[in-house]
Amino acid sequence: MATMVAISLPKVSPMNEISDDNRTTAMGLLTDAKEMLAAAKQLHDSDVWKVQRPTYYLLGHSIELALKSFLLANGTSPGTLKKKLGHNLTKTARRVIAARSNSVSPIVQEYLAAIDLLNHYYQAKELEYRVTGTKRYPGKETLFAFLEAVIPNIEPVAYKALLTK
Repeated sequence: MATMVAISLPKVSPMNEISDDNRTTAMGLLTDAKEMLAAAKQLHDSDVWKVQRPTYYLLGHSIELALKSFLLANGTSPGTLKKKLGHNLTKTARRVIAARSNSVSPIVQEYLAAIDLLNHYYQAKELEYRVTGTKRYPGKETLFAFLEAVIPNIEPVAYKALLTK
């Protein structure tokens, strides 16, 4: 006959902003941005025309994470990133431009029109869920060029923030 043993487990609280503050780092966000970019490149290089929206989604997510990495490294709280900026690429980009970083802000300013055009679909979740109608997306090559230019400039900022945390 088997003996049953009762085990009392500690109560696990749901994830909250406080735990997110401790878990989220600028370097972690940038690492995730690089992974999204790598996945977007693989889809783009596959030349499968039926994966346009997923490719744009990955590019948008990479942009969001890269820009938020920069902001987090420069003192913006995770709560502000989540509540005030949300998934709005344009607002996030404008916040980076306002920071007047020597190396990052001018790059973001240069590509702001493409980011703004993508934001319409990204923020509305139209890249995740099909919405019928005509669409006008920025060139994928433009978005790839932006990410390839901005990520190396954000990396030292994110790394420095990691060392001081």
